[in-house]
Amino acid sequence: MKPTIFYFVHAHGNGHRATFNLLYPALSVFFEVIAVTTNKDITGYLHQKYNVKVLELPAKYPAGYEIPEHTFSKAFEVTPYAIEPAQRAKALAEAIERYQPKALYCDGVPELAIMARGMGVPVVLVHLPGNIMDDPTQVFAHKLADHIVAHFPASLEQADYRFASKTFYSGYLSQYAGCHLKRIERLAPKQVTVLLGYDNYNASVLKNITNDQNTEFTIIGNKQHYDLNENCRQLGPVKDISEAIVGEVVISAAGQNTIAELLSLGKRLILLPEQRPYDEQAVHAQVLADKKVALLAHETFDAAQWQLLIQKAGLFTPSIQNLVNAASPEAVAQKMKEWYA
Repeated sequence: MKPTIFYFVHAHGNGHRATFNLLYPALSVFFEVIAVTTNKDITGYLHQKYNVKVLELPAKYPAGYEIPEHTFSKAFEVTPYAIEPAQRAKALAEAIERYQPKALYCDGVPELAIMARGMGVPVVLVHLPGNIMDDPTQVFAHKLADHIVAHFPASLEQADYRFASKTFYSGYLSQYAGCHLKRIERLAPKQVTVLLGYDNYNASVLKNITNDQNTEFTIIGNKQHYDLNENCRQLGPVKDISEAIVGEVVISAAGQNTIAELLSLGKRLILLPEQRPYDEQAVHAQVLADKKVALLAHETFDAAQWQLLIQKAGLFTPSIQNLVNAASPEAVAQKMKEWYA
């Protein structure tokens, strides 16, 4: 029988699901993988997509509880003084006692990593970019983790990260790895794709981006319809961005999975980071800009600044060698085998 591991799948955004989709088949070669969630939507998604056992932990917030703003000033600051966190911990402890996992692969929520380690389970913590070292909970989770995995290349690590010595850098994971598209000539782009990251995207920013009537814009990524000029084609959500993207220049948020997929498709990126609790996107986008991998934009840009930046992107030759690793899922699975199988 294969040894068991727990794999926590975070509910925030689509990136954690995409990572699980890539890693689960590779990990399943060596392990019986039990997915751990804290969200019914994620549980339903996993059951629909895979024949995987899912442990859904109960909510740690009482009904009607107003979650305080996260200031990162003290550990466990958004965990309420209530019985619900104990009920979550009890459910996790009972599952550990029942399945006796060899490790927890924790993709988010450092509190779970801390609880699992306190219950005698080794922790493999997934490391994300951002100002996590300002959060005492994150710092403790990184300290106690037996191993840390970063799903991006070591060359893109930020300078102030303190745990590189025990971090395995797998390179970017992408479902499109190995599907590199042929580049077009380096000219001022006539077709640009805007990949929206969330449904309430600022309409004024989008109008500034698409102001140039000599450029055709394809806009994909959310359900909201915007009142834009005739040079804009709005597709809404799509199943496969590789088929929907038009042109070589893509304006996108700076989520790690999105960056990985766009780089593996050979696109020239203009990154417009979204706000995140740890400034994850802003920090990572700045590193990518400093390393000449992508160009960096800001929401304060006016139409003229956007036009100049898009023209610059058409002549931009990004440094993208060896960033996306087609064998990354197998490399992570092999490491887990070495550590725990």
